Amino acid sequence: MKPILRRLAWTLAVVAAVAALLGIALLALLLRLLQPADDEWRAEISFGPWQRAISLPVLLRFATHPLGVALLDGRMLRTPFGHWHLQRRHDGLEAQCAPCTLQWPALGPAPLQWARARAQLRPLGADRFSGDLLLGEGAHEITLQWKGKLTARGADVELQLAPTPASRVVGVFARDLPEAGQVQVTGSVAAVLHGRWPDGTWRVQPVIEGLAVSGLATERLRDAQLPAACRTSASDGEPLAGWLPRALVAAEDARFFEHPGYDLAEMLAALRHNADAPGDWRGGSTLTQQLAKLAFTGDDRSAARKLRELLYAVEMEHTLGKARILQLYLALAPWGDGVCGAERAAQVYLGKPAAKLGPVSSAWLVSLLRNPDAQLHSWADERRIDRDRVREILAGMRPMTAAQRALASTQVEDWLP
Repeated sequence: MKPILRRLAWTLAVVAAVAALLGIALLALLLRLLQPADDEWRAEISFGPWQRAISLPVLLRFATHPLGVALLDGRMLRTPFGHWHLQRRHDGLEAQCAPCTLQWPALGPAPLQWARARAQLRPLGADRFSGDLLLGEGAHEITLQWKGKLTARGADVELQLAPTPASRVVGVFARDLPEAGQVQVTGSVAAVLHGRWPDGTWRVQPVIEGLAVSGLATERLRDAQLPAACRTSASDGEPLAGWLPRALVAAEDARFFEHPGYDLAEMLAALRHNADAPGDWRGGSTLTQQLAKLAFTGDDRSAARKLRELLYAVEMEHTLGKARILQLYLALAPWGDGVCGAERAAQVYLGKPAAKLGPVSSAWLVSLLRNPDAQLHSWADERRIDRDRVREILAGMRPMTAAQRALASTQVEDWLP
């Protein structure tokens, strides 16, 4: 009996050794296949203290091969964007997570969040893929169709959102909107997004039609009392006349009298700027959106706050009108050193009512708005003003006759507050 047991044990040991050698050989072969070329798209993987670079194009080809799909079926992939559950489909692979997040620095430091996301992938051959990306759930789910091309150095992806009710798009972000239960949105949104990995570069082409918003009660600003810190004897009168409103529009929102509360061109320019220079944030907000920030949303840098700001701005264009929006912004804007509103800023910094400021004085006062405290300290410490910015504002002020513009251009050379 003992010899039989010894032979059995020896046989099992040999089988185990052969299996281990085969496993090692297969692993070595796999790692060899995954070895990236010098300029190939790669990622680092870790097994305890051991690290190795792998080729992402090769890994993606294997993962989308029928054998790879079968091995991935039912597994969970942990990523910085959430835990994705993988499931085989008759035409490819589906990944689902709930909840999901996406960090996109161009939209601010706070991540985008969805209650649920599903990504479907269909191999088309020749390193081409397509599928659907579904965001949200239930009545608030939206579908983006995508297609991609895999190369040695990355992946080029295009996503398309067909015209979709704006209410559904807003609903995707409902978990981050305090006003989700009260806001009513009509109109449609469509978009095309072009992206490239691993560069992380994206270009967006949105189309918004018929957008209208109600339910946010912005009409209460028609007769709202200003905060005590912003009140002066002239604060609640007629909208400011003179050069200051013209300087404000030239400096902050040249298309103020043309847009419906938002300016897509400026928003896209800000998005591109933020993607190219993440540390130098630009908002692309209109004066109406800036008023929404002052009155309702606050100024945290998040995509959800920007969406809230947009919704308030669209409604205010309808409930308040351009004149009241401009009046309220001038009455509420922070002008540095605790000074609130244009009237008080004119009296504190220039010693005269806002309505009596000339073109150069108005342009300088408005130039402070981008960073009032820093510019005021520069003036106090060095007796220096940003004349280039003042000239830029003067060049955009309308209406202004040729004689008035020539006089202002001459005055700005030696003008000081």
